[in-house]
Amino acid sequence: MRTNTTVSHLACLVLMAGGAGCMVRLSPRRVELKRSARPPIYRLGKITEDLTGTWAAAAKTNDWGGKNPVAALLRQSEAASLFSSDPNNLTMDIHLVSSHEDDAPRLAFLALMSICTLGIMPLHYRSEWTSDVTVTIRTPDGATVDEHALRAKGAYDIWAMPLTMFTLGTAALRGPLDGQEVRNRMTRKAAADLMEAAERDYDRLARWRQAWAVIADQQPISVQAGAATYWATYNIAAATEAAGRRREYVLEIHQSRPRRGAAPWRSVVLGDARLAPDAPWRWRDPRDVVLYADQRLWHPEWKVEGLQAQLAAVQFKERPVTAKELFAPDGLSDLSATDWNDLLVAWKNRELVALLREASTADLTGHVSQIEQLVLRANESAEREKDEAQKLIAAGKPGGELHAEAARAYAARIEILKPILAAIKAEVANRQR
Repeated sequence: MRTNTTVSHLACLVLMAGGAGCMVRLSPRRVELKRSARPPIYRLGKITEDLTGTWAAAAKTNDWGGKNPVAALLRQSEAASLFSSDPNNLTMDIHLVSSHEDDAPRLAFLALMSICTLGIMPLHYRSEWTSDVTVTIRTPDGATVDEHALRAKGAYDIWAMPLTMFTLGTAALRGPLDGQEVRNRMTRKAAADLMEAAERDYDRLARWRQAWAVIADQQPISVQAGAATYWATYNIAAATEAAGRRREYVLEIHQSRPRRGAAPWRSVVLGDARLAPDAPWRWRDPRDVVLYADQRLWHPEWKVEGLQAQLAAVQFKERPVTAKELFAPDGLSDLSATDWNDLLVAWKNRELVALLREASTADLTGHVSQIEQLVLRANESAEREKDEAQKLIAAGKPGGELHAEAARAYAARIEILKPILAAIKAEVANRQR
């Protein structure tokens, strides 16, 4: 919370703390923290702070308050019982906005008043701090599943009775201690509120944590695609931005039995659900989920069990593809650019001769139009990916090679389509003679 020893500097002028002529009140009241009695379901993530108000510049310059006291309290006190390093736990990120107004002008005025009144006039000073705390709870894949807004307030009230002129000089002796105490009380109050919120939402958020534990403990399933053997696992991922606040059920395909955390060879989305631990899954039509393997197109059929929708079985079935679907710009959106290219090559070698022999002239003419549009789109995509790669590389940022690889894949697609297009055009021309 960093209420800061600003108080100590302000108090150097006004904290009439030394004698009978002064009364000091600190708030909030000190709260005692109690260890959580339940197993931890959180990991402690980022703790960040912004300073606002007229005191902010001086606070940053002088590092008033030292290290962030909230971080220390959450790691070393009873509040630390909320957290463990389990990778299946939900991550708790904490952001604070600590606000305080500079006391120096007000204190200088108070000191002047004391001098002008020869210390006879009773004087009162109040200094306040606020810390707005935003607590964000995220799943291991980064999806936000909960958020809390908390506020901690602190105050320092000083009443100086005659003779104030003589009590002002002794204020500095107690000021730093009182400022530190206000800061500590605010920190403990924020931690207590955070622990209360965590306890209140424990049952609901524990279901999120359990879902990730089930994923981590799953056993890979062996699955055949033609002569090739693959291994299937599943994962829950944050949906794309266009899908809004949803999560996706992702089938991950590995070329060998995977170890925990291994990156998949291919991934396909089987369904999605609202961002809630018990929301039902909305499954895709299995035939709309496509995967290229062993030079053919496949679609998965799957079975899930239990409240956590654990993947119980999966198998691949060969998926026929028509020329119209193959040449459609977005007809096979599950495939990567490289896989689509490989499918085009395999189809050309196996199916093109039959298409030229059996398709109607109208269908062949339609394919010509489709392929020409596909070539134009591939050219545009290649240029876009190449530009993006150059920008990232020039800026020294990662990801440039991925865009460069995509650009090469789109350029290769054009070369694959050229002989297909030429063969179809030649067949149409022969029929029109």
